[in-house]
Amino acid sequence: MTDELLNHPGALTGDVRPTASYTLRVNGVERPVTDAWIGESLLYVLRERLGLAGAKDGCEQGECGACSVQVDGQLVNGCLVPAALAADSEIGTVEGLSGAGGASDVQQALADSGAVQCGYCTPGLAMAVHDLLQRNHRPGEVEARQALCGNLCRCTGYRGALAAVQAVADAREAALEAELDAAEQAAAAGPAAEPPAAAPPQPDHGAELPLYADSELWHEADQLIPAQPQGETPRTGGYAYPPTPPHGTPVPADWQQAPGEPFGAPAPGTDPFGTVTYQDAGPYDGTVYATDGYGTQYPGYDATPAHGIRLPEDENA
Repeated sequence: MTDELLNHPGALTGDVRPTASYTLRVNGVERPVTDAWIGESLLYVLRERLGLAGAKDGCEQGECGACSVQVDGQLVNGCLVPAALAADSEIGTVEGLSGAGGASDVQQALADSGAVQCGYCTPGLAMAVHDLLQRNHRPGEVEARQALCGNLCRCTGYRGALAAVQAVADAREAALEAELDAAEQAAAAGPAAEPPAAAPPQPDHGAELPLYADSELWHEADQLIPAQPQGETPRTGGYAYPPTPPHGTPVPADWQQAPGEPFGAPAPGTDPFGTVTYQDAGPYDGTVYATDGYGTQYPGYDATPAHGIRLPEDENA
């Protein structure tokens, strides 16, 4: 930037005043500056081109401190800094002390301590106190006096400004301690208790059953399945095949059923050592199944255990 300004054709002839266009970042906002003479001070550009009249023009020699601003975090006199050289810097003015638009804690402390009378040098004092407390959170009186020695004030005598420094330092320290105490209490209390989880919904077995049994709402989990009767196993021998009507229903040998009469009459009993007949399925057709009581099947009769024939290994059953 400097080389471009010095090499400008009008810089040596005196016929044309060299100008430049650049952008200043003031209080976090990009502010364009166009066709500005390269010799204009930062104070002049802030006040006359950008409309920020907080900084005052008291001496134009850097002695009164009324034009104090921050450039890249350093307190400087705005009347001594060429604005074009601050194009790549972060600039802070008194208008940026309070982001909410009202008075900052420094400005309010200066007003409460009686450090404001004519008000002309107050913006420079506010910037000096702000810069001091940024670098030193708990300055002593000597440090405060050294920080304010570059600001001239004929009205207040500096007592109010020194008191404002102490008031702001005390208030910020108290706020920090309160914040730390709150954080410690929150850490000691532990994480917030979580609300108990909601109980899962229980099926309403008393509700009316749906129309279809295969519906998703059909629930019979609480219904006990009745125990099924189990066949008895004999103490010795193989499994005894119990006769089941109408196959294997035992009747006495001398009992005859009328042809065509349907089954359904109760069995009169069993003679294990006598010759008996066994009724087969369907109406009685005169076919006789015989056994000697010991499981021997006579040739020519296709009897099965379902017809009441006892197996040889079942003689003791």
